[in-house]
Formats: sequence, structure tokens, C-alpha cells
Amino acid sequence: MGPGRGGGWKGSVRGVWWPLDWTLPWGVTQCSSCKGRPPHPGTPAENMSVRSRVGREEDAQRWLLYLLVPALFCRAGGSIPIPQRLFGEVTSPLFPKPYPNSFETTTVITVPTGYRVKLVFQHFDLEPSEGCFYDYVKISADKKNLGRFCGQLGSPLGNPPGKKEFMSQGNKMLLTFHTDFSNEENGTIMFYKGFLAYYQAVDLDECASQSESGEKELQPQCQHLCHNYVGGYFCSCRPGYELQKDRHSCQAECSSELYTEASGYISSLEYPRSYPPDLRCNYSIRVERGLTLHLKFLEPFEIDDHQQVHCPYDQLQIYANGKNIGEFCGKQRPPNLDTSSNAVDLLFFTDESGDSRGWKLRYTTEIIKCPQPKTLDEFTVIQNLQPQYQFRDYFIATCKLGYQLIEGNQVLHSFTAVCQDDGTWHRAMPRCKIKDCGQPRNQPNGAFRYTTTMGVNTYKACIQYYCHEPYYKMQARAGSKESEQGLYTCTAQGIWKNEQKGEKIPRCLPVCGKPVNPVEQRQRIIGGQKAKMGNFPWQVFTNIHGRGGGALLGDQLDLLLAPCIPKRNTGTPWMCSWSHTNVEELMKLANHPIRRVSIHPDYRQDESHNFKGDIALLELENSVTLSYSLPICLLTARDFLWARWAVSRNQLGSWRRCSTTSVPSAQ
Repeated sequence: MGPGRGGGWKGSVRGVWWPLDWTLPWGVTQCSSCKGRPPHPGTPAENMSVRSRVGREEDAQRWLLYLLVPALFCRAGGSIPIPQRLFGEVTSPLFPKPYPNSFETTTVITVPTGYRVKLVFQHFDLEPSEGCFYDYVKISADKKNLGRFCGQLGSPLGNPPGKKEFMSQGNKMLLTFHTDFSNEENGTIMFYKGFLAYYQAVDLDECASQSESGEKELQPQCQHLCHNYVGGYFCSCRPGYELQKDRHSCQAECSSELYTEASGYISSLEYPRSYPPDLRCNYSIRVERGLTLHLKFLEPFEIDDHQQVHCPYDQLQIYANGKNIGEFCGKQRPPNLDTSSNAVDLLFFTDESGDSRGWKLRYTTEIIKCPQPKTLDEFTVIQNLQPQYQFRDYFIATCKLGYQLIEGNQVLHSFTAVCQDDGTWHRAMPRCKIKDCGQPRNQPNGAFRYTTTMGVNTYKACIQYYCHEPYYKMQARAGSKESEQGLYTCTAQGIWKNEQKGEKIPRCLPVCGKPVNPVEQRQRIIGGQKAKMGNFPWQVFTNIHGRGGGALLGDQLDLLLAPCIPKRNTGTPWMCSWSHTNVEELMKLANHPIRRVSIHPDYRQDESHNFKGDIALLELENSVTLSYSLPICLLTARDFLWARWAVSRNQLGSWRRCSTTSVPSAQ
């Protein structure tokens, strides 16, 4: 406490004050700035942010401190900026030693831009007074006074700050420390240690400042949305708006909005508030192939309209796959729309005026479905028919046994249809047609007849092959009947087939040695009689090298005497004929051309009396159909062995009875 508040002072020398019990040091000069107020002895005023490094001085060094006090106090006052840091401490001069009297200075605490200053007192010991009139610490920030404090922590006297946290809105805080000319109470000098405070940089929520602070310089001025991050902030715009170059303001922009999620919401700008004027919005929805979009509008739905003209001012147009599926305005909510498409465009146009609230819709997707496949006839079968088919599903169609798949005019071996992304099958349903085996093959020397419906050659139709008897007989396998050999059925594979012979048709072999009109009397040529038709059906007439005769060995082979063959071919076609007993009539009949002649290798044509090997084989150009003519029977290997045995045993008669082949009589 200063003079007049009960304190006693010994006096002053050259403007320097000291207590009554202090000894005046030598060499003290007057301080022109002390204005006659006694400074606290031994406590020089130093920078508030620097702690005194002076420890407890020994008595021998105390006089040096007294000499420095006037010079140090002459620099007290003004403001002291602290270098910009993220944290630090602030103390009173000489802390924790008593602070000097008649001292006032302001410390400027600054942290990096984008941060706030947070200050907390760890130690506080100032002279208490009512209203903190004498010694005090005053805190201010953002042009606001945050408080004036004095006293001691935990004491009811004065106004100590306690554990309160002081926070600035900006990146600066001012701390003013003021002391009067003395610290004396009831004549007793009091030594107060001052204060110790810590500060730190705290992230500044500029976005909160925009809504809470009234000071324009602290507001980010984001037109729409503000986003805070440590040390700064950034602005963004609501959907349908675009951030401008100043990075703060927003302008309506909805000309190319794209939505690719499987579901979502789309609305006009500012919905449900009035939408902006002069809009040209295009909202495009694009989802995966195979999905179809469903649109459901929500309430409220409100677009400027006219009572007499449809949508003259503002309008919402909807397109699916490029086709307009609706144009809407007014206050009537559109019905739910199934677009049957994975691509939808919404065009929203507004004029320069209006206050309608706009629209909002929810779009969802559903995998596209194809119609249930249906057969065209009762013979078509759909394998594993499902109750529902959707995109990428498929079905397989087959036919019942004996039927085949037909697509247009083309026969199919298999059929599969796939559900496409537009809800259609990629192929049309085929039909099933009964298998047709076609016209049965002709049987040489025979024919066939239908045992089922005449002329029907489809599945399960049956035919019976037969031979022209008695001249031909069907070749039969051992143990099988002739009727079974010739029975053919049209199978499910579309071919005529016999159970035993398969696809191969039966053969009709010539019947040999069995004349239709056999000789009744056996007699020699001399004294004989004229042969009748059919007595010798194997006899052949030739007129190659004079008239000659031979025997028919088959339907394409003749046996002839070699002398009937000329030595060289004269160029005239060689012919032969049969089927008559009269030579004149034979010569009138059509001759059969001969392809090749083979003479026995042992025959010697130059030796007229050599009859060894005097036979020749004539191969006809074409096979002939046997009627009255029949081939002569040749010995089989078995018959030949039996004949040799019979001749050697003089048992020719027995051989004839045992032979299975009919042999004409030698007579």
C-alpha cells in the first residue's frame, strides 16, 4: 500500500523510495520516470514472459541489486508481444519472487491463424482489493473484456480467476498486468508473488463462429455449408449448386446431375422451399443393365401451373430410354412410375418467377423379369420350368420322343433362350415337328408296302419289304423269318430301321434252278420235242461270233462257250438276250450290252480240237430284272465236296438226294 494508507517511508534520495528499515545504498541515481513513487526495493521490472533467474542473493550481493532497480523500472510499461507459438506460459515479473510496484504492461499472446487462445492460471497471488482497484490482471480478446482479477486462488478476497479457462474467438489474447505504488497492509509490507499462466492454441471452429459470433471479421461467410478442420475451414454448396471461384458463394447448377446408386432421392433445388428461377436442370439416373427403375413422388408436390394451359410456366419431364413417359406440373402428385428401363432422365425447367415448393421423388431398382415361356404345341417340353425368370436366367426347350425342334424352317439340335436386359427372350419359342423318315428306299427286285397309314413316313410308321417271287427271294439270316427281315419302322431318330439289320435294307437274291414251268419229261434232244417257255429259264442266246448259247449265272453274269468269242473285237457292240425259246423271236428282243468278257486262261483258241477250258464269262453292263429267266444253280463248296465223295464211291444218286441245291438233269 502507498503513503496515506498507514505505511511509513524513511524518505527519498533523488526520487528513489525505500522502507524505513532499509539502508540507503551508495551511488543511487534518480529515476526521472518514477514520478516520486517508491519502487519495491530489490525487484527490477523484467519482461513478463521471462522468469527471473536471480535466486536467493547472498547478503554480500544485495547492494548490486539495489543499484539495478532504478534502471530496470525505467523500462516498465507498454506492450510485450510473444512470438507466435502453439503453447507457452506467461508470468508476472520476477515470478515466483514478489513483483514490483508501479508497474503496468500488456502481453500480446498470438497463435497461428485458424486457432483460438486458451488461457488457464496455474498460480495467482496478487494484492486483493475491492473491484481489483490496486493490483490486477485484466484479460481481453476480440475487443471484449474477459475480466479483471486480483487476490489469491482459493481466497474469498478480491476476484481471483480460479480454474476458469479463458478462450478467445480469434488468434489473439491480451493480458494486462497492473500494480500500484506499494503493497502494504496495516503498516506491514506484503510480498505477493504474482501469477503463472499457461496458454495453448485450440482449433478455431470458424463454422461455429459463422453462426454464433456477431463480429463479421470472424465469420467465414460461407453462403451455404461450412466445414471446419484443424487450423482452417472450407465451404461447400447444397446439391444443385456449384461453388464459385471465391470459394464462398454458390450458384445454382443442375444441368448434369448423375445418379448411379441402386436407390436414392432426387429433388428440386431448395425443396421443400421455393425453387430458384430460370432453372434448366437435367437429372440422369443410370443403373446396371438388367435393372428397371421405379419412381415414387413424395408430398408435397408443387410446380407452377395454369388452369387452362398445361404446364406453360414450369414443368417436369421424364424420359425413359429416350421416350417421354410424362410431363408434370401443378399440385397433383404423379402416380408411381415403372419405367421398364435402367436409364431415366428428368428435365426440370422454370421461368423467371414463382414461389412453388418443387418436388421430391424416391427411385428404387428391381431386377428385370421376362414373361413366362409358353410352348406353341403339346409336343414341346421346357426343362425345369421355373415360376419366374429374370435377367440372365435361361430355359431349355426339348421335344417329346419322335419329334424335333424347328425354328423357322431350320431343324435345331438344341434350344436355349436367355432373358435379356429389356425383359424379352433373345430367341422366340420354337415348335416341335414329328420326325419324318422320308420316302423309304426302293428295294431292287422287290418293293415295300405300308403296314400303317399309306404314304405316312413319320415317327412309328411301318413298312414291309418283299421280293418279286418266284424269281427273287429275300436273303434271311439263320433263325429269322422273312417277314421279320423286311419289317422296318420309322424311329425317333428319323430313320427307317429293322430290329436285326438296322438301317440296311434287305437283299432280294435271284432264285436259281427252279423253273416256273419245269420239264415234265426227261428225254434227249434227238427225238425230243420243242421246249416250252420257262423250261430252261437260264439259257442265254448270243450272236457275237456266230450263234451261240450260254447259261445265266446271275442277274449280271453269263457263262458261254469260248469258241463263241471272236479273236478280236470288231467294234460292233456285243449283245446277248434270253427269255424266249424261238431264235427269231429272241433276235427281235432287246439285247443286253456286255461290259467285259473273261476267257478261261487254259483255253487255246488256235487249237480247234483242244476243248480244255473252253468257257468264257460275260459281265453285263447292267443288272437285269429276272422274270422268265432264272440263273442256273452253281455248286456250293459243300455241294462240291459231296459230289466228289459220291463220284469216288459211285454214289451219285445218293448225293442227289442229299444235296440241298437243285441241280438240273443232265438229260
